[in-house]
Amino acid sequence: MIRSGIITYIIIVLACLSPNLATSVHAQNWIYRYTHIGNQKFHKGQTDKAEQYYLRLLKEVPNNSRAMFNLADAYLAKGDVRGADSLYNKVTQIETNPQVRSMAWHNRGYISQRAALQSREQEQQLLRTAIEQYKQALRLEPHSDRTRYNLALCQKQLKESTNNKQQNKQQQKQQQQQKNKQNEQQQQQQQQKKNNSNKQQDKQQTEQYMNLARQAERRALEKLKQHQPRQRSKDKNW
Repeated sequence: MIRSGIITYIIIVLACLSPNLATSVHAQNWIYRYTHIGNQKFHKGQTDKAEQYYLRLLKEVPNNSRAMFNLADAYLAKGDVRGADSLYNKVTQIETNPQVRSMAWHNRGYISQRAALQSREQEQQLLRTAIEQYKQALRLEPHSDRTRYNLALCQKQLKESTNNKQQNKQQQKQQQQQKNKQNEQQQQQQQQKKNNSNKQQDKQQTEQYMNLARQAERRALEKLKQHQPRQRSKDKNW
């Protein structure tokens, strides 16, 4: 179990032969021995050594789905999620035991659900994938409490994610509307300021023209006075 509360299945303790395997006692003992040692190493935290035993098994018996499952667990413990998911997927295809196939589907759901917690962009898509994988597991093993728990948790996470996304969209919309309103107000203020500035400039320019006109009028009057003939004084002649 990880901090999110998601539950996964781990090591299948007993080894079983694939239908295509030889059924000799020697072969069964050999496979059981390597599986058992690999499992012991795994539970002691020696995943690298466990991996070596599982790989040796698969080299000799490529279709041993139980060895695939256990190797997938080792990969998952080491953080090789892709490698683990690929092997669990093969188990779902070649394993004949419904319970083991269910566990493989469950672990694929676990991988998808955990990945959703680490990716905001693909969160909902991964959760939907996990839900389908858990449902597939329950079709094979309807009484699995672990799978039902993870499925319920996954559905809850998807609902919360959807609600959060809608709330974020609404908040972003409101923020954008507020920003647009502020921009509009700023533009109106700038336009008003520009209009006032233009009016002031027009007023100043008009005053300048009027002053120039007054000055021109005064100069014209002065010139007119200068060019008027002087009146002679009329002396009485008696």
